[in-house]
Amino acid sequence: MKTIAERIAELRANLRKDPVFKLLSSNSNLTAKQVETLLFDVVVEQYGVRLTAQERAALRGVSKGAFVRTKKQAERNITRALFTVMLASYLGILRLPSYRWLLEIGELLQEGDVESLQRAVQVLSESPAGREDGGD
Repeated sequence: MKTIAERIAELRANLRKDPVFKLLSSNSNLTAKQVETLLFDVVVEQYGVRLTAQERAALRGVSKGAFVRTKKQAERNITRALFTVMLASYLGILRLPSYRWLLEIGELLQEGDVESLQRAVQVLSESPAGREDGGD
């Protein structure tokens, strides 16, 4: 059985080659360090072991404070993103059918359909809500 450090190194290498990961992470509001920090928790959970924040930080090569701070920032960014989607839905900004792809994205990810995922990301980036200029 691989050690946690070996599994993390393998996961990093695999993600560098994964086109879906690259596409999603480059369009995410999470930094690379935040994604990596969250992945440490996923790997540790898969192993079913309990590591302290200090031990997780050591595996990532950062201080305990930096690890905890980065993890909290990542979790806050995810929570805010979810609230943003809920607010947009509540205000009627996200309405079907123009955002039907949002409901289908999970299927695309499971199927590994990179082309359809790229098209969905393109639609989002071209929508007024997805443009950096806010669509003005």
